[in-house]
Amino acid sequence: MRITIGFVYLKESKRMNIKIKIPWIFRCILTLAYAYCIYLASSEDTSSVPLPPYTDKLIHFVEFGLLCFMICWSFSPVLMGTKMIYKTILAIGITSLYGMSDEFHQYFTPHRSVNISDWLADTAGAITAGFLWQLLAPKRQTKEKLLTAKRSSNPDRNRINT
Repeated sequence: MRITIGFVYLKESKRMNIKIKIPWIFRCILTLAYAYCIYLASSEDTSSVPLPPYTDKLIHFVEFGLLCFMICWSFSPVLMGTKMIYKTILAIGITSLYGMSDEFHQYFTPHRSVNISDWLADTAGAITAGFLWQLLAPKRQTKEKLLTAKRSSNPDRNRINT
């Protein structure tokens, strides 16, 4: 049974577990909205906000790690013939380039400065998130592939009885 609630599709399986499927375009919109929030945050003057040392690097690490995780999530239903590692590397590259463009944007923002170590923190967060995605996401997809392979490799099951 399939239930549609706006953009979200709910699908009941045989065990009465509900699987939530979110369309690819909605995933992309959420990811782009988050990237825009990063842009808006980097446009603000933060010179008056006192932070402990290296807290800004931790903030960069977390926010760009989350961005990479969201990009991986957006890529997961598309590029089906592509191995997951290539999607993850692409997501890390996109996140790193976005971090670089964010630092470039801060060059033109009053009371902000370009800092290469911020970009390195962005990239480190993206690499960490990509690694976590590789560890956590494939388990479900691997199980589905194994079940499909077992069904198609059983010759007795595919034979037509005459």
